[in-house]
Amino acid sequence: MNKKVKLGVIGLGCRGHGILDGTLLKMENVEITGVCDLYQDRADEGFRLVKQATGKSVLCSTDYKDIIASNDVEAVIVMTAWESHIEIAITAMKAGKPIGMEVGGAYSIEDCNNLIKAYEETGIHCMMLENCCYGRRELMVLNMARLG
Repeated sequence: MNKKVKLGVIGLGCRGHGILDGTLLKMENVEITGVCDLYQDRADEGFRLVKQATGKSVLCSTDYKDIIASNDVEAVIVMTAWESHIEIAITAMKAGKPIGMEVGGAYSIEDCNNLIKAYEETGIHCMMLENCCYGRRELMVLNMARLG
């Protein structure tokens, strides 16, 4: 696939900063087109990292709605404090933008139900970026559960 996904990054704390710098900016099929954090210094640092890696100036904001509203953003990755994930994800889904969302995904069962409802209404996907469900310990517990 030669097409690059134009990605907005929301949340540039420790994890978000590390994933932006250590992974996303190195992916050949991803173009970062917007960065956002509630804290201006973090947003500015994300902007600096993108500019340094690509030579391009991108949208930089402290309001996630700016990233979602941008015509330059096709999909969004959410790496904010986890209690804000669902609100951001649903807003993006309603705007027609697929989501990659760090875990924990939801703060409550109601949040989970609201996320499911948003998918049913929009048909826009939301992927939980769970990376340890296939670890050795997790698979061992799964096997134990299957064996009874």
